[in-house]
Amino acid sequence: MARQARQSRQQLVCVLADNSGSMKGEKAKAATDGIRDLIMECQSRGPAGAERSYFKLLLIRFGDRATIDPSCDLTPVRKIDPDQISVVGDGGQTNITEALQMTFDRLHDYMPTLLEHPERGEHPVPLVILFSDGEHNKGPAPQSVASQIKSLSLDGEPVVIAAAGVSIGDGGPDDKTLREIASPECYMDIANARNLSRFIASVGSSGVSRAEEIARVIKTLEG
Repeated sequence: MARQARQSRQQLVCVLADNSGSMKGEKAKAATDGIRDLIMECQSRGPAGAERSYFKLLLIRFGDRATIDPSCDLTPVRKIDPDQISVVGDGGQTNITEALQMTFDRLHDYMPTLLEHPERGEHPVPLVILFSDGEHNKGPAPQSVASQIKSLSLDGEPVVIAAAGVSIGDGGPDDKTLREIASPECYMDIANARNLSRFIASVGSSGVSRAEEIARVIKTLEG
C-alpha cells in the first residue's frame, strides 16, 4: 500500500545540517537555499490553510555540538518562516554522532504515536536527510546510532537515512562513513552548490519514505 503524506498523516522530515567551520561561504549558502526551498515546496502541497500542512520538519545543525532549531522541532511546515532559516558554517568541528543521537531520541518517542494512528497503513515513515562536507572528527563513531535510527520501523518499513557528501572546494567528505550511515542506495556525492540545494529540497519534499523510492529520486538528481 502506498504511504502518502496528507493533512491527517503528516510526514516528518528530519534535516541534519553540517554547520561546521568548513561549510562557511558557498556551501552554507547552498544549504540555506536548499532548506528554504524544501520548506516552501512542502508548504505548497495540499489545500490552502495554515493548519493543513502535509509535512513536519525537525532541523538539527551540527558542528562541535548539535542543536535543534526551536522553530523546527517536529513543527508543521506552514508554521515555519523559511526566511528565518539559515546555515552559516560557524560550528567548529564535525560531530555527526550527536546530531544522529538527537534524531534517534526524537524518533524513539515519535514512532509509537504512528503505531496508534488511525491511518497507520498509509502513514509515511519519517525520513532523515544528512549532509556533511568533512570527516566526523568529534565524539564517538556515528555508525552505531545510525543503525539504531534505521532499526526504527512502521509495519516493518524502516526509517530511511539519505546522506550526501559535499565535495565543493577544498578537502572532501568522509564518503566511507557517510555511505555506512545512509540506507542502501541512498547516498549522493555533491560536487557543486546547485546540487546540494537540489538534494535537500528534492529528497525532503518528495513525500516518499521507502529506500528504493528515495534512491530513485537521488538517481534523477545525479542524472
